[in-house]
Amino acid sequence: MKLNLFTEVLRSISKLTINQKHSVVHRIHEEINRGDTDVQIDECKGGDVKCPHCGSNHIGKWGASAGLQRYRCKSEDCHRTFNALTKIPLARLRKRSLWQANLDCMFDGLPLWRVAEELGISITTAFRWRHRFLKAPTNNKPDELTGIIEADEMFFLESFKGKRTIDNRPARKRGGVGSKKLKKDRIPVLIVKDRSGGLTDFVLDNPSKEEVHEALTPIVNAESVMCTDGASAYKTFAKEHGIKHYRHITSQGTRVIKRTYHIQNVNSYMSRLRTWMARFHGVGTAYLANYLGWMRMMENKENKKNLSLDMLLNNAFSLTP
Repeated sequence: MKLNLFTEVLRSISKLTINQKHSVVHRIHEEINRGDTDVQIDECKGGDVKCPHCGSNHIGKWGASAGLQRYRCKSEDCHRTFNALTKIPLARLRKRSLWQANLDCMFDGLPLWRVAEELGISITTAFRWRHRFLKAPTNNKPDELTGIIEADEMFFLESFKGKRTIDNRPARKRGGVGSKKLKKDRIPVLIVKDRSGGLTDFVLDNPSKEEVHEALTPIVNAESVMCTDGASAYKTFAKEHGIKHYRHITSQGTRVIKRTYHIQNVNSYMSRLRTWMARFHGVGTAYLANYLGWMRMMENKENKKNLSLDMLLNNAFSLTP
């Protein structure tokens, strides 16, 4: 902007009403924050920029759009353009100046209507942001657990919250809820935790031997020690992989073996998870994995102290398009 035009803008401020001045201040803050967010995006992306469409690193800058640097792939078979957010969960989300504020609301566990009220956005936008932001934490799981590993399963009632039609069961009178006693109404979740802080979870179709084995095989170190309840699926898994295994059968009064081997850590986490989930008054089964990822993110002490936009962006960029 030319100096004389900028001077004219400054002079016109005195003619504005109080409400208009507040609007100008709000707009200036929004522009500053949007610029900061764009800088963070470019910094987290780093210099190793590859084409998200073909994977080629033979690219060049191609102008800018909406505050973000654009690139063009120079590969003969591609020639497509993209920016730092293309093909990651945060792509095409607007109002980037409010992203950090949305993270703060997620840290506080606010319901959607409160988030919409705090940020001045619609509930549908708050819902979309929540689950796009949770894509990276949901997929950010440890590749391996070591040492003393505790495993146990818990159950959530099946929920079709948010769905307009339900095809696989008859309607219930006045809505109603499922029964915790009926196997078909319960969604099993396998929680696995080691003593060094490693934590992961799996939403299962049913807690069968095959599904439990499939979930545990890639992550359990063969030299580890497993502590579980009396379910036979854990026993057969440990036997097949030659892993030392301690079973804790509560009905027999077995809680701690050799003063070291127990499942109290994983059970304590499951208790915290159930209490935290209660604030949402029922989580739709289709989004259950996202909420489990959210809880894992909150359990990490470093993230708890510094739940920042940098952390979210780094996790999102780590996902392979």
